Amino acid sequence: MGSGGSSSGSGGSGAMGGAAGPTDITCMPWDRVPIPGTETVLVNNTWNEGWADGQAYTQCLRRRTTDEGEQYGWQWSWPEYKPYSSYAAPEAVFGWKAWDGGASTTTALPRRIDALDSLTVDFSVELTAEPMHALNTTMWVTTTDVASEEKNPADIRNEIMVWFSNPGDLGGGIDYDGEVTLGDIPFEVWHQINQPDASGGTTHTWTMMIYEAQVDLHEATLDLKLVLDDGVSRGLIDATHAVGGVELITEIFGGSGELWLERFEVEALPEP
Repeated sequence: MGSGGSSSGSGGSGAMGGAAGPTDITCMPWDRVPIPGTETVLVNNTWNEGWADGQAYTQCLRRRTTDEGEQYGWQWSWPEYKPYSSYAAPEAVFGWKAWDGGASTTTALPRRIDALDSLTVDFSVELTAEPMHALNTTMWVTTTDVASEEKNPADIRNEIMVWFSNPGDLGGGIDYDGEVTLGDIPFEVWHQINQPDASGGTTHTWTMMIYEAQVDLHEATLDLKLVLDDGVSRGLIDATHAVGGVELITEIFGGSGELWLERFEVEALPEP
């Protein structure tokens, strides 16, 4: 994934538990919305909107009040799927991204892989969508562990995706590396060396890895350090490189849907 463009959109409304129904916070591409009281920021990521070839789309960050408190999420409507790229990746970000630059949301990341004992993600989402999407956590690995103010995609060496849900049976066309069980979750593993930016935002390439869960999960707890260590053992990741952040993403390959964050927590140990 990489850089994006601009457009506009609109949302809808609803109700839950007698509380305030959903409202749009913003429908502007690349707007960032911190979640109060957390180290997480929502990003209205439309990284490859050019793939829509000028067709209309909407994608909005949203908020609602439930009986359990305020929830945040996003809603989308994109053109039909066409092989093979996604249109967008609305996300919750904990940490820092070389694609974006700026301050990290947390002092815990970026961090060198060999300086981490664990990097645990604990999430739960309410997700209702047409099947052409993937729910994943993504980590961008860079050579340095500095959260630079400027964007620095040329420093990226790895894109590590853990697909927890893949209802459209997306994937294929890259190197298959077999199966592995991490944290009691069975995965199939894939990789691509010299992965390009399909949006054309940069000519830089990197090594992409996909860990595809063989069960469909909208809720999970996983130590992502197990994933990173597995990639290191395969010779595809350098342990002296750094994880910038952890993102929870719906990568959208077509159609419409919405996601609500019920829980998204990341813990990096040891604490800095």
